[in-house]
Amino acid sequence: MKKMGEKAKNASLNLSNLSINKRNSVLKQFSHYLKTNEQLILNENKKDIVNAKSKKIKDSMIDRLELNSKKITQIRSAIKKIIKFKDPVGKTLSFWKRPNGLIIKKVSIPIGIIGIIYESRPNVTSDVSALCFKSGNVVILRGGSEAFHSNKILAKLFKRALKKKKCDENCVQFVESK
Repeated sequence: MKKMGEKAKNASLNLSNLSINKRNSVLKQFSHYLKTNEQLILNENKKDIVNAKSKKIKDSMIDRLELNSKKITQIRSAIKKIIKFKDPVGKTLSFWKRPNGLIIKKVSIPIGIIGIIYESRPNVTSDVSALCFKSGNVVILRGGSEAFHSNKILAKLFKRALKKKKCDENCVQFVESK
């Protein structure tokens, strides 16, 4: 975890300097990879479903865990919506002038590194990664063990998009322990 944190810190410095166009191009590439690797994603998800059924996990949980073509299309649609969001980085939220003439501005900046622990919903991996990246934040993901294979492949595809667009792959990290 310490190494992961160090990599995240370095990635955060790089990410904070990326333009909105560069961040959006990574998100578009990720969406493309979701489309072109759909069968791989579904195969990894099937491993999670088989494991969940062998552990006698409730059907309602399996429904949340299961991916299919429609759900992958919904994930891609969510990413397209995120791409359309205005750049939240560097936005002046408010400003005022002090009696002495000093102008004070409240400006949005990235938090830096965000850690997310979430249940077994593979779409959260994609949604959170996209939202954090769009807002200039590095994310460390720790999903529920029931969705391990699904989360791992989704994080891997995001990292591949980062690499393709010549960005630091450590902007999105996945804790691989079950």
